[in-house]
Amino acid sequence: MRKEIISILILLALLLPSLASAVPEEAFGTVTNVVDGDTIDVLLQVHDDRIYGDTIRVRLADIDTPEMDTPNGPIAKQYTNQGLQSNTVYLDLDDKTGKDSYGRWVAVVYLQKPNGILENFNKILVDAGQACIWDFDNNEFNPADWWDGQIPAEACIKGDSLVPIVAPAVSTSSSGPFVGSSKSNKYHYPSCQWAKKINPANEIWFSSSEDARAHGYVPCKVCSPP
Repeated sequence: MRKEIISILILLALLLPSLASAVPEEAFGTVTNVVDGDTIDVLLQVHDDRIYGDTIRVRLADIDTPEMDTPNGPIAKQYTNQGLQSNTVYLDLDDKTGKDSYGRWVAVVYLQKPNGILENFNKILVDAGQACIWDFDNNEFNPADWWDGQIPAEACIKGDSLVPIVAPAVSTSSSGPFVGSSKSNKYHYPSCQWAKKINPANEIWFSSSEDARAHGYVPCKVCSPP
């Protein structure tokens, strides 16, 4: 039994360096704000010496989600909010230019699953139909690498006539204990002053506070739902 334990420990020791090398070491931290489908703010816990300050704005590299003033913009934002808000992310920062013309750090954003495997969220957005590939030649990244060198035929490419947006699963009932808007991430009591200002076309109703939170919404600070 002792020999078996020693063998397992030796195997883990051999595997750990390769597992660690798979985690981007340039920066990681917690997502504090989702600006839109492809832009987030991250409060850093660790970062390299290129970065000054604790909070940075990150533009997800080589993808493009619809603008917020288009019908699909809030849908893409909601998808990213559900996936990233308040979660720890690991950033593979662009080593060529670092930032874009708006001062945002360009990066591939990774989420770590419970089993330790990292998921490329840039790729997830494309696979989910929330973003098109927009391959810039002034950064280090090649989106084809996200699919082992072959971009799927069904993936949207920037310049295509149609961006396939898939709405996240949200409650479709016309009534419920709480209401939110497709243009924000707050949920309210229906009697709340802010709930009454929501355009009916943008209303999203939730059967419970758990339902609202599961879809990435947070309680309104005015009416303070549970």
